[in-house]
Amino acid sequence: MDIIPLDHDDDVMLKELFGVATRSESVSRVQPIQRTEEEFLKMVRFQFPGERQEGAVAVVDGSPVGWALVFFPERDNLDKCWSHVEVDPQHRRQGVGSALVEWLEERARAAGREMLLAEVFVPVGDRQSHADREFALQRGFSVSSVEIVRSLPLPVEPQVMDHHERRAAEAMGDAYELSVYVDGVPHELRQGVCDASNRLILDAPTGDVEFEPESMTVEDYQTMLDHQRDTGRTVITAVAVHRETGVVAAYTDLSVPTGDPHVVFQWGTLVLPEHRGHRLGMAVKVANLRELARLAPERRSVQTMNDEQNPWMVQINKDLGFAIIEEALTMKKSFLAG
Repeated sequence: MDIIPLDHDDDVMLKELFGVATRSESVSRVQPIQRTEEEFLKMVRFQFPGERQEGAVAVVDGSPVGWALVFFPERDNLDKCWSHVEVDPQHRRQGVGSALVEWLEERARAAGREMLLAEVFVPVGDRQSHADREFALQRGFSVSSVEIVRSLPLPVEPQVMDHHERRAAEAMGDAYELSVYVDGVPHELRQGVCDASNRLILDAPTGDVEFEPESMTVEDYQTMLDHQRDTGRTVITAVAVHRETGVVAAYTDLSVPTGDPHVVFQWGTLVLPEHRGHRLGMAVKVANLRELARLAPERRSVQTMNDEQNPWMVQINKDLGFAIIEEALTMKKSFLAG
């Protein structure tokens, strides 16, 4: 077995890795994400501004059997890096995963990072015994937090939507203006959305790992929109603006992919601390779901993730009808750089 650098320009290799990733996810996730080959290639090749990506491929007899990616933030959280590893099911328990993890640690140390982070998805009830968790623990990782993956069947019952929309409107009064946009908010709202998104990592529980606010700019936001459009995804964003100050007090995003015609992904949702208590989180989520029903009525579910220590957002999701389908363990490995 050889570990070679990932060549983002090698179409043949990337198409083979698409097969590896698809087969790996089919046995590793309760609801595997469906992607087209074109989506996969564009996703792997995209590098978000302010973040550097490196990759490696495990090759046996000339064919890829596993791969790893490591993401280095370059503007904030400079002591950390995120990682992703996948091994073809038929080549597991043969040292492929261990070799890729060793490569990840080497790259993290070379970049002067002190913490390597990863996610392990497990069925409900298996967080203490799942093989992927044990694999990480045996290599020096520990569980830092647990997110619950939930799925909302679509369409949502009209009376459920009406009830929560009415309660949110009563709590908001005339202090906030609610609006929904497709493929990006207007330019006058973009800085506010970026500000809210950048503090999401601060306000959402993250276990025993502390983060700095992120640093997405208005220019980065446009880059993200361009990438989503290039991959055929539609982004739906609802915002609540405080009328008196013009501040974006709350926002939420939905991503509608092309590769899977049935699912929609819930991205970030945030209510600024000084504007909480007005049911803004519920308001923006309901507004987005109504636009989703209009735009893509064929979709059958929305998938989301929330830390189990986030009772406010968890309750909103439960009230809307989200049901637990699996758990995501955030694993960390700390080491001295160098």
